[in-house]
Amino acid sequence: MGSCLIRNCRESGYILCFDRDHGTFIRYGKNGSEPFFNAAGPELLDIAITNYCERECDFCYRASNRHGSFMRLEDYEIIMEQAEKAGVLQVAIGGGNPNQHPQFTRILQKTRDHNIVPSYTTNGQGMTDEIYAVTKQLCGAIAVSWYEPYTEAQEVIKQACAYGIKVNIHFMLNKLSLPQAIELIGKNNNLLESVNAVVFLNYKPVHSSDTLCLTDGIEIRNLLESVKKINNCKIGFDSCMISFLPLMGNDLLKETVDFCEAARFSAYISENLVLYPCSFMNDISINGIDLRKHSLQAGWKYGKEFIKMREILAQPGAQRYSIPACQTCENYVMCHGGCPIFNINKCREN
Repeated sequence: MGSCLIRNCRESGYILCFDRDHGTFIRYGKNGSEPFFNAAGPELLDIAITNYCERECDFCYRASNRHGSFMRLEDYEIIMEQAEKAGVLQVAIGGGNPNQHPQFTRILQKTRDHNIVPSYTTNGQGMTDEIYAVTKQLCGAIAVSWYEPYTEAQEVIKQACAYGIKVNIHFMLNKLSLPQAIELIGKNNNLLESVNAVVFLNYKPVHSSDTLCLTDGIEIRNLLESVKKINNCKIGFDSCMISFLPLMGNDLLKETVDFCEAARFSAYISENLVLYPCSFMNDISINGIDLRKHSLQAGWKYGKEFIKMREILAQPGAQRYSIPACQTCENYVMCHGGCPIFNINKCREN
């Protein structure tokens, strides 16, 4: 594959440019309009190839455990054939702990065989020299989850640097973890210089208590103030954090921020081959689309949950305000109400 891809998304009214080597992604709306969604299919797929994980964290939104199942390689091949046809550019492989899938390196190769760039998130367990070598050859980047005791995450960062692999830290933010987040970016200069980015993920109350959800307060504001001071690595936030980002004031470049991409540019597939707009819909009694019966493109274009999600996230004038305060908020154009699935936003309803 060539390094840079330029695609004219005529049906969707924009042009995209994707650098496969560095991950740079730009969408340019025709006539200066802001691209809203890709009508042809997702540009990014989040695929769980397993729900196996030996850590069994009590806050895991998938409740992954040692009894989790693995996606068949043949089923992954079916997904990749459909993904290539739909125009998918990137696949984020997850779980569970995906690198402990018995055919993990073959899954990475299958992804590249269909002209799609894979990346994955690991908890640090089960990594081998073979996996690092194949990762260097085939992947755009990897991420490691930052949980105590941190030794496994530190070892992944060390080995990734030795192999020349771009590595990010994924840190899940909730009420209890905010002090650790501030400590991570405030007292680990050498570590931060070894990673590409620290990405903060908003906690979602699936299989765990909603009392841990972030709320506006001194600790989240202290974290955002600390973020402003970081210059030895990139800092990112998942789109579920977007309602909190205006707290950064003029230090936030709004051009670098996008609201929820679920059903707009991304989708999720479970280890059971069920398609959803977002991975966090998998275990909350929402009907997904069985890809053994329907195609990826059909689900993307005509699936009820996909259409509903796009209606919720639609541009001003057609939007349905899920939070009353959104009607008069000057930040609505940027955040579009925050997360449309869970009550986890700064302006959350009590």
